[in-house]
Amino acid sequence: MKKNIRGKIFIRLVLATGVLAVAGNASAKTPKEVELRIENDQLVITTKANENDCPLFSSRGVGCIKLRKYESSDIYFHLKGDTKCGLESGTSWELDSVYLGGFNADSKPSSFGFATTPQTDYDQVNNDFTNVDKTTGQVNSAIVTDRKITITDKNHTKYEVWYNIVATCKRADGGEPHTTSSDPRIKNGGLGNG
Repeated sequence: MKKNIRGKIFIRLVLATGVLAVAGNASAKTPKEVELRIENDQLVITTKANENDCPLFSSRGVGCIKLRKYESSDIYFHLKGDTKCGLESGTSWELDSVYLGGFNADSKPSSFGFATTPQTDYDQVNNDFTNVDKTTGQVNSAIVTDRKITITDKNHTKYEVWYNIVATCKRADGGEPHTTSSDPRIKNGGLGNG
């Protein structure tokens, strides 16, 4: 009788541990979101500085995204509100692309991409974000619509990288589109399971 009760308790503990492990993995998949607006024809991040797990008083600033150790996540960039473009012959602003650069740099890089970055460091970024152009830093695996861009960060390795989110305003006269961008940091904790 005691063996039967112990066996049932053991099975319940195993099941509870499994449920907690699944719940833990599910929470690790919670997407990070960066909200953007157009203000005076400039792309502005409206997400609070600490909203995506960056410390409140860190130097990383508004738009910083932190993935904790063992966490992987989709990252959504959402353009909200009025997107009318007030620039010459402008129609409306649309999200265009995401670029990465500045591997473990303390300050924003002067240009994006990994042309001068050691190959092993670039390989880490390319592995985490899948199909990152080495020269330009463009995340070619991004899913892009007018108002939303989605990228996935597998977070296998601990490092920081800067991102540049770009919006364009097409022109009714057929001229070169206007562009605006904003560029905070992503901080990877490493060892993601994605």
